[in-house]
Amino acid sequence: MTRKKKVWIAIGAVAALALIVFFSITATRREEVTVQTFKAERRAELKSKVTASGEIRAKEFVDIQSEIAGIVTELLVREGGRVQKGDVLLHIDPISTEAERNSARAQYEAALSDANAQEFQILNTDAGLARDEASLRSSQAEMEQAQGNLNIAQNTFRRKQQLHEDGLISREEYDQAQNNYKAAQAQLEVAKARLSQMQTQIEIAKNSIQQMKKTQEATRKRLLAQQANLTRAQDQFRKTTLYAPLSGVITQLLVERGERAQPGIMSSPQATLMTIADLSVIQSELKVDETDVVSVKLGDVTQVKVDALPDVTLEGEVTEIGNSPIRSTSSGQQEAKDFKVVVTLKDPSAKMRPGMSCTGEIITDTKRDVLTIPIQALTIREVEVDKDGKYVEPDLNKKKTAGVAEASTSSDKPNKKELEGVFVVTGNKLARFRPIKTGITGDTEIEVLENLKEGEEIVSGSFQTLRTIKDGAAVKIDNKAKTI
Repeated sequence: MTRKKKVWIAIGAVAALALIVFFSITATRREEVTVQTFKAERRAELKSKVTASGEIRAKEFVDIQSEIAGIVTELLVREGGRVQKGDVLLHIDPISTEAERNSARAQYEAALSDANAQEFQILNTDAGLARDEASLRSSQAEMEQAQGNLNIAQNTFRRKQQLHEDGLISREEYDQAQNNYKAAQAQLEVAKARLSQMQTQIEIAKNSIQQMKKTQEATRKRLLAQQANLTRAQDQFRKTTLYAPLSGVITQLLVERGERAQPGIMSSPQATLMTIADLSVIQSELKVDETDVVSVKLGDVTQVKVDALPDVTLEGEVTEIGNSPIRSTSSGQQEAKDFKVVVTLKDPSAKMRPGMSCTGEIITDTKRDVLTIPIQALTIREVEVDKDGKYVEPDLNKKKTAGVAEASTSSDKPNKKELEGVFVVTGNKLARFRPIKTGITGDTEIEVLENLKEGEEIVSGSFQTLRTIKDGAAVKIDNKAKTI
């Protein structure tokens, strides 16, 4: 073999080797996944926050509504004006209610007069009964005396009769004794008749008193009814004048003099005449999602921003947490529920007005010296677990069986479970899935409690990469790349 031929063979071998190396490197690069990474690091402080929107309101406020219908004849306040508790707000035409009050008063006084007349009648009947009872006792005494006189006259007559039969007295004395006896009998009968009459008269008087008392009881009940009607009529008349139930500012005035006030009901907000609010204590009423409200506690520090005052941040604390969801006008069954959370502001701005929109950040937890990772680095994977539910790390060197062997073991499937974790970059640039236990969540970071050490490098992006990357994939780190 000539020297020239050997040179050409060597050049061809080098070229073939170069081609093999080129295609090998190209194939390797095709299998690599470009990722952004982040090293787990400790933060001096991490705050967990719940963000919710709502509106500004006064702690104490009341919507003034009329309880009677009528024309507003006098309006004594203006919107934005201050009032003290008990101040007169407005007057409603009192003609109808005043007439009803006067009628009820007249009926009550008439019923009262009837009750008083019946009372006097009962007293008089009671006095007559006492008099009759005294007469009854006198009649009883007279009857007893007549009975005694009859006994004496009877005994005298019997002695005179015996003496007359014996011829010891004259016929005249006998007749006199007989007349006296008959007269005594007559007097006893008269006394008995008088006693019976008095007993009957007393019984009639007692029955009359019982009837009068029943009539009086019915009259008293009618009197109570008339008194209740009078009280209601007086109350309706008093309601023609509306007074301020608390001291504050007229934040809303919805009525003018000459307009008609309608009785207010909950389903008719149009009946509200005005709103009075005590602006000394201002609150933010937030609507917090049901998934977040469970972490909110009374006393949690909150930062509130009002849309109308974008450069002002107000601090407050949670003073009330609703136990029931806020009612929604929507009829959807699957709609997410919001709960009311009230935040009392510590130093409210004088520029704020009730009803202004606001956003609150409730600090639900604060931890110091915590290990953190970016929230976007956290992912969920369905992985193999053992019988105790613990993660089983796959062996990348283990080759899968195929064909019949794989079919024969298909009935013995491994346990699968979704676990939360991160992809850790190993020293040989492989992304290995590792389940972790997390704690509180901050604005952009989340606390790591277990199974990750400070300084370990994890895959943090891009979003599309984290969705599709596989356990054991070769990675190429490019932290300059823009996260998608």
